[in-house]
Amino acid sequence: MMSRPQVDFEKVLASEGVPLTAEGVTALLEADVIAANSIISNNSAMSPFWKLFSACVVTPVLWLIKTLLANHVLPGMFAATASEFYLELKAWDVGLERKLAVKTRGYISVNKIDINADILIKAGTRVQTDNRLGAIYTLLVLTDTVIPAGTLTKTILCEADMAGAGHNLGAGYYYQLPETVEGIESVSNIGDWITQAGADKETDDDLALRIRDQFASVGNYHIDAVYRAAISTFAGISSDLLYFEHEAPRGPGTANCHVMMEVGETPQVLIDDINQYINVQGNHGHGDDLLAQVIASKPTDLTLDIWHIANLEVDEIATLMSDIESRIRAAFRGSDLHPSLTRTKPQSVFVFSILSSELHAMLPQLNSVRWGNDDLVNGLELPRINSLIITNRGVS
Repeated sequence: MMSRPQVDFEKVLASEGVPLTAEGVTALLEADVIAANSIISNNSAMSPFWKLFSACVVTPVLWLIKTLLANHVLPGMFAATASEFYLELKAWDVGLERKLAVKTRGYISVNKIDINADILIKAGTRVQTDNRLGAIYTLLVLTDTVIPAGTLTKTILCEADMAGAGHNLGAGYYYQLPETVEGIESVSNIGDWITQAGADKETDDDLALRIRDQFASVGNYHIDAVYRAAISTFAGISSDLLYFEHEAPRGPGTANCHVMMEVGETPQVLIDDINQYINVQGNHGHGDDLLAQVIASKPTDLTLDIWHIANLEVDEIATLMSDIESRIRAAFRGSDLHPSLTRTKPQSVFVFSILSSELHAMLPQLNSVRWGNDDLVNGLELPRINSLIITNRGVS
């Protein structure tokens, strides 16, 4: 994401001659007093009058300048620097609202042991992942559901136990029942299972970017910005995760928008909603033919040899291996954990040496790493882990 500017408004005020110290405010006030043909003679630091003067005038003036003006009023005037409620007011100026958090919904496939049995799956039954991502994610069955005799497999609608993008995991991650359900052999999220993508509450950076796109969409020469602003209103989609393909991919006058999510694959139901909004509901320009589609996946086999520091216990080595795996999967957008890691993205080069340095910084028990992969040069595609083999080579 393009970062917002970091502005030191105190430095800006200082460059314009605004006093930022008690001495500066005092000197300015003394100059005004002298200009008014008045003289302050008892300005000693020990003077009761001067202490009262400082408390009543200098201290409030400094608070107005350094706290109210530099930290609230000036930053709140610009979408580039505003935050929280101030940024929401800027969004209202251009007809936008902050997007709220949304829970992931989708269908879990449930397989019975005996096809001839009636099995009740109660509302609230939990379906979970294992811990390989570094955390356990949980879905809850929404309503009591009966799998009747004669039916071996049934898909059941579930919802994440909490809102956020982290539950938008790929096929196969949800496969555990923490409490045994009699008569059930297995559960799993299969294929394009999500019906409602989960989303975190929109961050200040994402909202500021949408505000900027809203301004850009007014111009006739920023057609991408118009669609970027429209598509990014959908929950779970950030405007900087939309990639446009021009050059008439489907003939003259056509363009494609490749949509990706922060975590996991983009659900087809979301793509269908976007295309319905743009093409069926008529939210497009005259003669425009824009098609939203899921960003293509680039299945990648990863191999990594690691060496650790000496004197680690067996359980410490196992924890280290698990920590490495969870961070690699997060870097390849398998989870929303470890947000400081560099993520894969289209139209870029994913550099493994950067990931190695980040792993070293986060895991002091890790001594050395050696990848079996070259850096990934990505076009309009997103690398995803097809297989991951991490081999412990012991102490280096």
